Amino acid sequence: MGITISFGLQKGGVGKTTTTAITAYLLAKNHKVLAIDFDSQGNLTQMLTTEDVYQFTGKTILEAIQEKNAEPYIVEVNENLHLLPAEDLLALLPNKLVELYSDRKDQLASLRNLLAPIRDRYDYILVDLPPNVGDHTLCGLVASDYAVVVMQTEPFAFNALERYLETMELAQEMSNPDLRLAGILTCLMNQQTSIDNAIRLQAVEDYETLVFETVIKRKARIKEFSLEGIQDRTKADRDALEQYQSFVEELLARVKA
Repeated sequence: MGITISFGLQKGGVGKTTTTAITAYLLAKNHKVLAIDFDSQGNLTQMLTTEDVYQFTGKTILEAIQEKNAEPYIVEVNENLHLLPAEDLLALLPNKLVELYSDRKDQLASLRNLLAPIRDRYDYILVDLPPNVGDHTLCGLVASDYAVVVMQTEPFAFNALERYLETMELAQEMSNPDLRLAGILTCLMNQQTSIDNAIRLQAVEDYETLVFETVIKRKARIKEFSLEGIQDRTKADRDALEQYQSFVEELLARVKA
């Protein structure tokens, strides 16, 4: 049965989508992977397919939840990497959940129940969550076995950590007592600045071994992947992916343990 891992923090621009996309890409080299775009911006969809997100209108995770059937909406990126895409209308999810279910627990379990019939097809299911702690995030956490918190080394992202961990606890209490924190990933770090280093050190002091040893540094090539898709052809590509490979190895060791 596939292990479901969500990537989140209620702060935008911290590297969640890029981390989810590259992690899915690297895992798919040796495993069957389903990536789920659960953010109405659709950035994960665009990054993995290099297509305009509106090409998927009417064929997204939102329709899958409404019809309680993921099968017709799964997009094959390659043989080992599949995607449940998203676009703007996913923002309507809270209203749709109220229409579909009267019970709050059923609303929050909608994604978990959608994935149940297909989990055995995948080794890993990765969920890219939006920058908020609303229904999208709660549904994603309720569906997850593990959560990765993606923290950019800037004050607002660091300050958001505690509230996100409280949101995890809420998901555990309401519907998913088996949810575990895989760890806190330091992203978009500029090691040349004192504030980045100070925030990283404070995170390690506060959360100790929950912080991944891997640090994702800023690289121009990573930003280009957002437009061109993830590539592994040049030295610049490989240098950009190397730090994520280190994270993937560390993540797999944690979720298997």
